[in-house]
Amino acid sequence: MHKIQNCFNNIIQSIEQHRLKSAFDLIVDLLSQVQNWQLQEQLGSLKSTYVSMLYYLSENIKDPESEKIYQILLRSLYQIVDIALWQIKSANNDSLFYKQRRNSNFSTTKTSDELINTLKIISKNKLSSSHENIKKKILEKENLNCEIFQKIWIDDYWTTEEKNKWAKIIKYSNENILSCLIVSALTLNLLETFDEKKAILLLEITQNEHAEISERALVGVILFLRKYNNRIHLYAEIVEHLNCLAENSKFIRKICYILIQFISSKETEKITRKITEELIPEIIQKTGMKIGNKLKISNTLNETEISDKNPEWHNLVDELSIEEKLQEISEWQIEGADVMHSSFIHLKNYSFFKEISNWFIPFTTPIEALDDQELMQLVNVLKTSTFLCNSDKYSFYFSVSQMPENARKIMIKQFSVEASAMAIKEKDFFDSSQIISYFTRQYIQDLYRFYKLHPERQGFEDIFEIQPEFYKVSFIYKLIGDENNLSIIGEYYFNKNYFEIAVDIYDKLLQSNPNKDILYQKKGYCLQMMGQFCASLNAYQKADLLNANYFWTIKKIAYLYRVLKNYKEALYYYKKAEQLNPKNLSIQLNMGHCYLEIGEFEKALKYYFKVEYLAENKEKVWNPIAWCSLLTGRYQQAMNFFNKIIKNNPTAMDYFNAGHVQLAIKNLKEAIYFYKLAIEKENYSYEEFVKIFSKDVSYFIKAGIKIKNIHFIIDACYLI
Repeated sequence: MHKIQNCFNNIIQSIEQHRLKSAFDLIVDLLSQVQNWQLQEQLGSLKSTYVSMLYYLSENIKDPESEKIYQILLRSLYQIVDIALWQIKSANNDSLFYKQRRNSNFSTTKTSDELINTLKIISKNKLSSSHENIKKKILEKENLNCEIFQKIWIDDYWTTEEKNKWAKIIKYSNENILSCLIVSALTLNLLETFDEKKAILLLEITQNEHAEISERALVGVILFLRKYNNRIHLYAEIVEHLNCLAENSKFIRKICYILIQFISSKETEKITRKITEELIPEIIQKTGMKIGNKLKISNTLNETEISDKNPEWHNLVDELSIEEKLQEISEWQIEGADVMHSSFIHLKNYSFFKEISNWFIPFTTPIEALDDQELMQLVNVLKTSTFLCNSDKYSFYFSVSQMPENARKIMIKQFSVEASAMAIKEKDFFDSSQIISYFTRQYIQDLYRFYKLHPERQGFEDIFEIQPEFYKVSFIYKLIGDENNLSIIGEYYFNKNYFEIAVDIYDKLLQSNPNKDILYQKKGYCLQMMGQFCASLNAYQKADLLNANYFWTIKKIAYLYRVLKNYKEALYYYKKAEQLNPKNLSIQLNMGHCYLEIGEFEKALKYYFKVEYLAENKEKVWNPIAWCSLLTGRYQQAMNFFNKIIKNNPTAMDYFNAGHVQLAIKNLKEAIYFYKLAIEKENYSYEEFVKIFSKDVSYFIKAGIKIKNIHFIIDACYLI
């Protein structure tokens, strides 16, 4: 099958690139795997048509219908290869979809007319309102819903008549559950093969008056557009529907919301890891401190030169306590992040989930709950809950229903309280005018569960891993590519730290807003976080040209010059920053660092002492003060500061530097003592120790410190 799929992909690529000679040759190879003479005849006819077109072209014969004929030709080629692949997979592919097709006997399976008639009978059938009759009717509907889902999911290509039958059912049905299942079945079918009629029905359903149905359909449309973007322009009716969507601002907002929810889904695994690997272990035991670099320069004053975003963009959150992290998770949940995935990963093994349609069904009353008052209480709470997706609601229900009675009572009571509290938080967190609907969020999370957790998920192309990003799809971009919507989407990528994608969006925005300094700022920040420092510097400098003397930008330019080891330019910009904000100790500190790097130790000390005098956390600047004191010959001063450092959780480098002071004053016994402490602290090998020591010798030489017999001292650390 891998060879067949590659052949199909090559054909599609050839058609998209208008290399039809190659496409015809490849299609012949593909059709050799299918015993279908009709397809072969169609291909021969299409090739004759194409040859005639080429002949007219070569003879300079103008044909006003040539463009229309060519469009039909391309559409027909797509159709032939779609049908051929469909038939080959239906016979040989081992994925769940095609196994279901082979296992379904289409000669005995109910037709759409039979299913529709059965639905009408059940809907009109007025049984007595006894408890047993209610259960009977619910069971009949559940079975029928499953049959209808199965029928549409694995169905062959539709005619207009077939499409219109299902359109009427959705239009006149008062059963949202069935309509939702039809939408999901249509979506799954379209993700297997292109079907114009099913796609048109999906587009029509986006106009449904019920948000739960229309938003599901819109999600399906977005997925369909991404998969078939390069051929959609050939289908006038589909394009017409899309043009209608483009005129409706409400639907454009919904499309943006859908894209944001898909972006949010990228965070799911990250959030799951944060909860299971960070939050839970931290609750059990606090983590220790990290060891800094040689002089702990990156730690001084809690400096965040690398990752500090412009404070005018949004408020930064400092290091969080456990309570604050729990609050953070709660806010993620309200914002739409999928924080519950980790809790329900292992609760998808109930028999309920063996039926594929149940991964997509809106939560409704399980039939067994009708006989249990407590479970009905839980069902009623779950129905109104917006923070659990439908799949997780079922998982939670089945889990609780199997608990011992006492535990079940406690769980239902506790969940009811939590659900009420969460509802209040959602109401307070959002301005009601900004909410489109929670149905989209729930449905995308249901899809995420299916594609990530279904036992046979390997047989489905994971919609959460497919590229390109939605905004890059031309037909989607036409809908949301205006400045406002693109800015919103870009901000979401930016705030979630998807910097490479954010840069691409900022470049698009800069094409129409070349004088917007904040776009260059954010582009520069993204490039900086991607490690592209020269490109980042260039973006920051453009921002500075557009908005001169902006403190944050100048500070960033200075920082990048420092990273690029151009310390004189870094000093120039740090001095500009100092003029704008003379009390900023971070600037003073960095100026000290620059002077240290260029060997002007006296000037470096001046700035370090200024910071030490004014800063609250004085100990964080002791290391550079001690080091500069050593290199300027102030040995006693250096030792005084290193002694202070050593009393407070010293690192191996602290011992190392203290040894250097003793070495400089020729107190070899004390020097060896401190070096041994450094070796013991980090378990340095002889080679590692030599390498570190050698780097520091260059500083001694710059400072004019003459140290003889260094190798004897190093050997002594290991041999005596």
